[in-house]
Amino acid sequence: MAAATSNRAPVRYDFRRPNKFNREHVRALQIANETFARQWTTLLSSTLRAVSQVSLRKIEQFTYDEYIREIPNPSYLAVLSLRPLAGTAVLHLPLPVVMAAVDRLVGGPGSAKQPRRAVTEIEAALLRTLMGRVLRELAYGFESLTNVEPTLVHQEANPQFAQIAAASDMVVVAEYDVRIASTGGVASLCIPFNALQPVLDELTTNALEAGRQSVDPLGLRLSLEERLNDAPLPVSVRFTEVTMTAAEVVALTPGDLVALHHHVDAPLDIAVAGVSRFQGRAGRRGKRLACLVTDPEGAR
Repeated sequence: MAAATSNRAPVRYDFRRPNKFNREHVRALQIANETFARQWTTLLSSTLRAVSQVSLRKIEQFTYDEYIREIPNPSYLAVLSLRPLAGTAVLHLPLPVVMAAVDRLVGGPGSAKQPRRAVTEIEAALLRTLMGRVLRELAYGFESLTNVEPTLVHQEANPQFAQIAAASDMVVVAEYDVRIASTGGVASLCIPFNALQPVLDELTTNALEAGRQSVDPLGLRLSLEERLNDAPLPVSVRFTEVTMTAAEVVALTPGDLVALHHHVDAPLDIAVAGVSRFQGRAGRRGKRLACLVTDPEGAR
């Protein structure tokens, strides 16, 4: 038979960016970031008094250099500490969204055309207060993954000054669609993989242990016994074996009688699935031939 061939195209694998996630990691990170996005939505709507929406777009892994090169200059980056996790993280917000938030914080409509420049010291002070509230929601969102205490270390406008990892280090990046009234953009949370690795490894270990603990040995044995009790087995009754030559077997014709040489008082061999298990005696039950088990404990 010819070997089956796959029609799927080959997938390119970059050895400089090895995949460090498994299914449990992705699911845990997705739950944490979706919770954070919902909490962030509520915070912006209540603080800015505007219809706001934050939703998780995707979670990916990059090298830090690949991530930071895609962020425009100037921009708004909040460098965070996520204790007890090691190192620092970056929360990037698009400038149009940042300026619309500042405009609303000072009483403006937030819908006018916003300047594309770095934030001033006064604007940075307003944003520091807002970010403090956002980070409390980040801690709440990540409770399903691990307990963290996010704090704002400093704010940057130039991405090149937000060096939280080496250029070749792998980072986990969660992207969010952020919208305040009619102004929107893509925000991102960047965390070095080395900081998350102990948490993700523990998550995998706990999942494996939970899978082992979920199996009840006693219940499994009882279930197996119950299924085996209902399994059909062939039972046969054997007389003493008769030895014949090949010529005698070939010469047999319909109607011939073969002497069994089995004494009438000799016990019969009762086999279960071809294995001798009991002894018995031939008899009748009504009009049917039967075998009486005389040695029920005589398993061999």
